[in-house]
Amino acid sequence: MLETSRLILRPWTMLDLQSFHAICQKSEVMKYIDNPWNSERVREFIRNEQQQFKQLGHCRWALELKTLNRLIGFCGFRPLQDDDRQLEIGWRLDSDYWQQGLGFEAAELVINDALQNLSPTRLFAKIHVHNQASLALAKKLGFEITKRIPVAEFDDFLLDYPLIANQEIKSC
Repeated sequence: MLETSRLILRPWTMLDLQSFHAICQKSEVMKYIDNPWNSERVREFIRNEQQQFKQLGHCRWALELKTLNRLIGFCGFRPLQDDDRQLEIGWRLDSDYWQQGLGFEAAELVINDALQNLSPTRLFAKIHVHNQASLALAKKLGFEITKRIPVAEFDDFLLDYPLIANQEIKSC
């Protein structure tokens, strides 16, 4: 479990199913990700995150707002299938909580935790080219666009985080 003054990042439980399903039904949240998810897709996501946590000790953490004791999204890493030291960061936040600095707060925490505890050889993100909010967040965190990957209905930028020994990002 990880924590900031406003957030708790914790492993997933099936008790998160209903709340996360509601988030994944919002078209504005899913606009650049996928079609809205049904409850079975959400259940599969939670199971996958639980399995990753069990195997590796980290996941795309359930993101809980302390003041409300409420799930508001996720933030964390998933490894490449063939190399668990190459980590793809991802975040998804309920649109009711956008523009409050919570995405940055969570992502900054998981990046620093990964740098201190996971010895990554690579940190990267894939973000849709039109998802300006996520691109701005990634750039604020220090990620740099390295490539464009147009695949089927998705058109993503690949962004890499410059790894320097024992580097931590600094709060703005």
